[in-house]
Amino acid sequence: MSGTPLRVLVIHSSAELYGSDKSLLDVVRLRPSHMAMTVVLPEPGPLVAVLQASGAEVLVGEVCKLQRAMLSPAGLWRTLCSVLRTLRFLGSLHRKRQFHLVYSNSVAILGGALFARRAGLPHVWHVREIVASSRKLTWVFRQLVRWMCVRAVCNSAETRAWIAHVGPDQAARYLVVWNGVDPSGAPVDRAAARRSLGAAPEELLFVLVGRINAWKGQGLLIEAFAALVRLGVAGLPPLRLAIVGSAYAGQEHFEVQLRDAVAGSGCAAQITVTAFREDVEAVWVAADVVVVPSTEPEPFGRVAVEAMGYAKPVIAAAHGGLIEIVQDGVTGLLVPPRDAAALAGALKRLAADKPLCEAMGLAGRERQRMVFSLQGYVERVTAVLQEAAGSATFKEESR
Repeated sequence: MSGTPLRVLVIHSSAELYGSDKSLLDVVRLRPSHMAMTVVLPEPGPLVAVLQASGAEVLVGEVCKLQRAMLSPAGLWRTLCSVLRTLRFLGSLHRKRQFHLVYSNSVAILGGALFARRAGLPHVWHVREIVASSRKLTWVFRQLVRWMCVRAVCNSAETRAWIAHVGPDQAARYLVVWNGVDPSGAPVDRAAARRSLGAAPEELLFVLVGRINAWKGQGLLIEAFAALVRLGVAGLPPLRLAIVGSAYAGQEHFEVQLRDAVAGSGCAAQITVTAFREDVEAVWVAADVVVVPSTEPEPFGRVAVEAMGYAKPVIAAAHGGLIEIVQDGVTGLLVPPRDAAALAGALKRLAADKPLCEAMGLAGRERQRMVFSLQGYVERVTAVLQEAAGSATFKEESR
């Protein structure tokens, strides 16, 4: 392979522009010149065009997603059929491209691991999930990652603790690489951005950005926000809450539940719900305080890092990867998970103390620059890929 580009087959689980999608895009966009990447996605979506613009070949095909339903008899049969289709598809692709390495950007993707084993290629698994609620799936994922990759990249120490249930002889294969971000330097009209979220100039704007699902905590935050509004605390500025995000296709019932919660909150006029926005930087500029109240452990918590990059204080649930990001009392506040009263108290504390918000925001921006830089993240991930491919020397492909 000496004197050839390092050809990497990348398998990813979606084609949107949420956290893991952005983190993959960052690796593709800033990869070393000697890496040629072919990305396989399970469906078309907005991620396709931006990956292509970053120089990657992008194909849509079977990747064999792992899901809870696979543990049923019917699910096992469907999974077997998906495995066979995936192996045929990736095998045909490999015969044309002759890859050196397979990189799976989600533990929920089985196809890359199986194909790499069949083709005799090194496999790197990027673990971006924590599925602590299911012992069965936890056991399945641990065994798969243990036996079917040469390196496992974990997006936080909490993720590593979940997936790496192995002895000391195996632990070195599990590496922690925190995601990084690079706040856009593009100018944003803060007044216009706030108007787009329904916020008046005098209102203090709390923001939650994330997928609308069962565990991101939108309902919990509405409960806490409504409790604070009902208190009518003297001295607080007018308050507004903006929730930004969309549900997965087929899970629109979570959006219905969210809107029902807003309607029943008693303060619906102070809550704005908007769909996912690609211009999320405008949301960060508009916000005064960012809230990440996840009711289940976040594997990492990229939105917290993004908000810190824009000098916003972060209130976050004290579990999962968020405890590695937010420094309690320094860059934001950590609150007990699933505790609406504690969350309301944190909202009140920051709403009442503008200087504290500003100090936490500045401290958070410095922490993001020092610890969660985009360049550092990409360098660490691509170094793992290079090392996993072996000691061969690769160089830029002529184009």
